[in-house]
Formats: sequence, structure tokens, C-alpha cells
Amino acid sequence: MAAGRLGLFVMIDGLDGVGKDTLLAGLAEYLMNSGRSVFSLKDYWAKYNAHPIISDIGRNKVITSSEPTYVGVGKSIRDVLIKRSPDRSYSASSVAQAFSLDRLILYKEILLPAMKYNKWVLQSRGVSTSLAYQPIQAQMQGDSLSINDIICLEGNRLALDNVPDLLLIPMVSNIGRLAQRLAARSGKQDDAIFEITTFQEMADRAFKSQEFREIFEKRGTDVRFFNADGTVAENRAAAIKVLESVLSSRGLLS
Repeated sequence: MAAGRLGLFVMIDGLDGVGKDTLLAGLAEYLMNSGRSVFSLKDYWAKYNAHPIISDIGRNKVITSSEPTYVGVGKSIRDVLIKRSPDRSYSASSVAQAFSLDRLILYKEILLPAMKYNKWVLQSRGVSTSLAYQPIQAQMQGDSLSINDIICLEGNRLALDNVPDLLLIPMVSNIGRLAQRLAARSGKQDDAIFEITTFQEMADRAFKSQEFREIFEKRGTDVRFFNADGTVAENRAAAIKVLESVLSSRGLLS
């Protein structure tokens, strides 16, 4: 936890189709039921096509967030940079720089000011995704981008100076089944360059690697993996159980 930061920061990451957004919604619902009001950045972005200022968040205790964002650089990432297209492609270096810039803006404009006001943040994806995914993209493209190059980008340095308190990573035993989940998603077809089985198999190994885990643990993050082969309800319950253990250890469970 960064000096001067009061709020709790929980990040959910993992493979495409593993259910990150569903788990995020489950944790947000759990916190709402415990009396903590929730402010959705995604809803605000959709309504105003801009980032909120801290006064827009008001007295809401919990902020739900996601990366890339849905405005500005984040929207360009989603709509252009990571879309599969036979006519164009972007280098791993350019994608990494865009993610870092989107992250830099998100942290400076929203996350860090909010947590100084003791807000809690629940976020889907983050710098952890860049560290797992972008070296793989570079390898597949023959790009010279290294994991150290990624760490040194400004937005990533800022994020690693302000790591999540809890990094929750759901895992599955059958990666091939995730492709079926992605194909079946209604109204949420990202068609991203990362959503191929070969890439996801490599990403699975990256998330599980000691190098990945140590980047966060040496900075104070509690990294937790859990099996997400169950039903939506079972997976939400498992995620809530982990969150409860963290809240309890910090005297925040109520």
C-alpha cells in the first residue's frame, strides 16, 4: 500500500472469459449489501464520455473501475489498437505505451485522489495485465519489448508504486472452454487480439509464474489465486470469501 493512501484497492485479473466482470459485480453487490454505496466508473463513462472529478463521486464509498478505460486513450485501445483486423495491426510497443498512458490518466485523475479520501476501489484488470500480456504479444510479433521496458513506462511505474492491496486471479482447468464462453457472450464481443487459445495458454503460464507474483508481493500486494471452474454463484462466493479474509485481517469487516 502506497504511503498516504487510505482506501482499499482490490484488482481482479486473469484470462479473457474467466469471469472478471461477473466477479467484480459480485464483490460490489456484497459491499453494497454491507452498507457501502458504489459508484460505477463504467456507467459514468458511458453517460458523459469523460472521467469524473472527485466531487462527482461524492459520498460513495466504493468505486468500480476497469482497464482499459472506456474514454479517451482507453476507448482507442478498445476500438482500434487491440481489435483483430486483417488490414492493420499495432506493435506490442505501441500497445504497451497506450495502456500505460490510459493508466497514468486513470490513476492521476481518479484512483489516487479517491483513495486519499479513503474510497475503496474494485477494478477489473490493470498493470498486472500489461505485465502478463504484453511480453507475449511482443514475443509473437518479434518485438524487442521486454518486461523491464513495460515496467519502466510512466503509467506502469505509477501503478507499481501504488499496487493493489489484493490481486485476485481466478483460474480455470480448461482454457479451451474460455473460447466458448467468449463466443457465447451476448453484446460483449471484444474480438481482441489476445482472445486466441494459444495466447491465453501463454498468459496462463505468465500469471502463474514466480516472476509475475514477486513483482507484486515484494511491493506488498496479497496475490490470491482461486479455482473458477464452478458456477457463477460458486465463483462469486469464492471471491467474496477471499475479500472477507482481507477485510477481516485489516479490521474492516462489518
